[in-house]
Amino acid sequence: MKKKVSITILIISFLTSFLLPQQSNAKEAPKPPQKVAYLTFDDGPNSSVERILSILDKYHAKATFFMLNNNMKLHQSSVKKMVANGHGVACHGVTHDKNKFYKSPKSAANEMKTCLATLKKMTKTTSVMIRVPYGSKPYMTAPYRKEMDHYGYKMWDWNVDSLDWKWLNGSKTANYTIKQIKNLQKRGISPLILFHDKPTTADGLPAVLKYLKDNGYELKPLTNTMKPYNFWDPRKI
Repeated sequence: MKKKVSITILIISFLTSFLLPQQSNAKEAPKPPQKVAYLTFDDGPNSSVERILSILDKYHAKATFFMLNNNMKLHQSSVKKMVANGHGVACHGVTHDKNKFYKSPKSAANEMKTCLATLKKMTKTTSVMIRVPYGSKPYMTAPYRKEMDHYGYKMWDWNVDSLDWKWLNGSKTANYTIKQIKNLQKRGISPLILFHDKPTTADGLPAVLKYLKDNGYELKPLTNTMKPYNFWDPRKI
């Protein structure tokens, strides 16, 4: 009887050693910090928007679109697709005219108010994210920023300028953008990239996305809850 009990105990011990998870004294290696990149597109939606959306989808990338009021009205289906696909949607104003937009703090805020209202009516999405024409310096002085703060708007600039508006060439745009991303990467800074809704930008976009993906970046949209980066508050992101 004792022999049978001993054999049973041995069998149970043997099975337990295989079936139950084993504790290890070795600590798990810490996960490397997540690398994030933020792609943004200004001045659209334009004729290239569907191609840009298709490329982003191919690379499983999210972006943020800072759009002009009247262009949204011309490309409503594309704007709705941005929201459906999980991209960030935001406003760039109405006129994109320096003299009209920056005529006064009130005129600047009113353009954003009009644009964001159009966006909400079109998509049922509330956004408080804005990017002012030509960037926030030097035009968005304290009175202008105070007016935007009054409405709760979050003003975004960029730390990588693709200069796609200057190059008008896909390869040059991609190479110049990747060079800047590499410089930020050495300093542990997330790239916040300025693009425009242009055909040549779409030409260069796959090369930029491939570089980012190959180097472990996750492509995320900007959101209402994030603290904005702008030239008046150029913090590390």
